[in-house]
Amino acid sequence: MGPVRAKGSDSKKSFGKKSFDKKPSGKKPSDKKPSDKKPSDKKASGKVTKAAKPYAKAAPAKAAPAKAEPVGSRAQQQKQQRTSRQQQGAGGDVKIEARKLWEQLRRGDLDGDTRRTHMAAMMGLIGGRIKEITLKHDMSRVVQTCIKYGSGEQRAVIAGELEGAELELARSMYGRHILLRLLKHCPAARARIIAALSGHVRRLVRHKDAAAVVDECYSVYANAAQRWALAAEFYGGECAVMGTHVTSVDAILDQAPQRRAGVVAALKLAAAPLLEKGTVQHGVVHRVLLDLVRLADGADRRAAIEALHGLAVEMVHTRDGAHCAMLCLLHGSPKDRKALVRSFRPFVRKMACDEHAHAVLIGALDCVDDTVFVAKTLLADLCALAGELLPDTHGRRVLLYALAGRSPHYVGADALAVLRAGDAVRAATSKKDPATRRRELAAAAGPALAAWAAGHAAAAVFEPLPSQAVAETLVRAPCDKRAAWDAVLALVSRDIAPGHVLLHPVANRVVSTCILAGHAPVRAAAADAAPPYEDNPPYAADVLDALAESGQLLAAAQAGAFPVRALLEVPATADRARGLLAPHLSAIRAKAEEGNATVEAIVSLLK
Repeated sequence: MGPVRAKGSDSKKSFGKKSFDKKPSGKKPSDKKPSDKKPSDKKASGKVTKAAKPYAKAAPAKAAPAKAEPVGSRAQQQKQQRTSRQQQGAGGDVKIEARKLWEQLRRGDLDGDTRRTHMAAMMGLIGGRIKEITLKHDMSRVVQTCIKYGSGEQRAVIAGELEGAELELARSMYGRHILLRLLKHCPAARARIIAALSGHVRRLVRHKDAAAVVDECYSVYANAAQRWALAAEFYGGECAVMGTHVTSVDAILDQAPQRRAGVVAALKLAAAPLLEKGTVQHGVVHRVLLDLVRLADGADRRAAIEALHGLAVEMVHTRDGAHCAMLCLLHGSPKDRKALVRSFRPFVRKMACDEHAHAVLIGALDCVDDTVFVAKTLLADLCALAGELLPDTHGRRVLLYALAGRSPHYVGADALAVLRAGDAVRAATSKKDPATRRRELAAAAGPALAAWAAGHAAAAVFEPLPSQAVAETLVRAPCDKRAAWDAVLALVSRDIAPGHVLLHPVANRVVSTCILAGHAPVRAAAADAAPPYEDNPPYAADVLDALAESGQLLAAAQAGAFPVRALLEVPATADRARGLLAPHLSAIRAKAEEGNATVEAIVSLLK
């Protein structure tokens, strides 16, 4: 058993506090002073008052004034506090007045005289203090508005005050917008801004704010020499100090081929942190990566291509980036090519309609041997978007490449040059014959395009871009196209009138192309294009039958329809068409005297 508690002792334990035993104070009871307290007196009112203690502290002579409480709503109180803080800072009064004037200056409905008056007042207010106030959020917007609406002299004053602060502004969340405004509205300041950024680009492209300024300078406003000045530091110290007459690394290597290894080493060193962080969205980086893939060889090139598997899709919106992606497809292994094509699939719609990215999709169709994989990964999605892509300037090129191959009508000059330059590499890395690959792609895309043409031919033949798709599908698609051709023949059989398919400046080309398919001589420029399909319907005979049965052949000849001239030139229908029109030669000659060149050609063929 434990010790017995004394009676009356506290049975609860105290936690968190230490208990101390009282010790004798060392003073005798007689040492204590008697209390000076006196019995309290009662006033007549009945309240009890306490006598003042002699050791109490004296009250202060004067109490501190109470802090003034802000009046108004909570929003008004916050505005008062904000204004008070701003007035206490440097140039606080100027900022407050400038914002009030800015509210008037930024309005879009001001007339010219009023805006000039406000601008003069604003420049008088902030002139000489622009660099001091420009890094703040609100004043940055004020300066941006001044650059936008100011005169040339006023913009020059602002640019002059900010001279020397370009790097600081580029790294500022708010200051970078001022540099972008100066680049847009003040051409005289562009060269100075670009020169200030040159030599610092490797660090700036990794800065989230400064990278936008560098990209704007490089991609929009710099000339060839200035672009090289921005990019030169990526190529090593020797290249960075070359004169302004140099505009590319090729000019340096032509003069000193022994520098190639050093340039490649510098490019690898500069590109490594960019690839590691995925910082590949900017034009100057695309140039660096393009030259790395282009100039490196062996293991260095393979390492660069592997690093770009998931990043190439972020580069294809520029010319250099698209060229780099095409070289990755060309020099990559089958595994590399499939990885790149898979990364393109989620963005196939956007890439197909882009000025530069569509060439990358063409490059993928041109070099990947596994056409079954390409058909499932790219062509299926592209064909499903035929209604959107075929009316698009760039989107149609990808689908029509599957049918027409490297036709210069559809493949741009830059893309065609890259494809032709890579033929030697493709011959060494590809196991499939180009003609076989082309036939397999056409067989994969043909049925979907023929189905689209059957449903839209009646309207598409009159549109400049979709009509090309109808013509190429009818001529080159290796599938059943009877439904699409019947839709066109139904238009041919209508009465000849203005806007008829044989007279329309766009639609008549579709009919003429079908008539001449397989008979017209191949031009040298179109030597790379795919040949027409061998088992096409008898287009020329069908057109002649439709015109003869409807009685519109003579009317079409008198109206100068170009397809009638084509019927007289094609061996399959020339004799029959001449026999039907010869009895009406005088009537046709009368129309030729009116100066219609096509009717004159028809008359000469009938003679």
